[in-house]
Amino acid sequence: MFAEAKPNPQQNTITSCVNGSIEINKTPFASSLLITPIGSVRELSARTVQDLSTPDLPVWTEILSGALSENGEKPEVLIIGTGNRQAFLPPSVLAPFYQAGIGVECMTSGSAARSYNVLISEDRRVLTLILLPTEEN
Repeated sequence: MFAEAKPNPQQNTITSCVNGSIEINKTPFASSLLITPIGSVRELSARTVQDLSTPDLPVWTEILSGALSENGEKPEVLIIGTGNRQAFLPPSVLAPFYQAGIGVECMTSGSAARSYNVLISEDRRVLTLILLPTEEN
């Protein structure tokens, strides 16, 4: 749980990220998510870091193209929450982001949620992809 992350109806604020559930503005989701500061929240089928370890996933293309932002801008930072344990993506997945000037940070899902909330409160261009925390990850 978080120290009272207060939902902002204008932004997608993560209000909880615990085993089996992620809440956005107090709405629960039981799947991994791709979260943008404004707009829709996308549920993902990915459950593990291995599911994200292919460089040609459509979600990577969307992020790199800026297609997920309202104005077509690429994010400054992509935060990847890897579940209850920190894990890293292979260099082949990360290289296109670095070449595009997009920072990528991999951390536990709880840490990713807190970091994302801080960055959106600063009006930063950030996206987060959070794997649903489970007993297995």
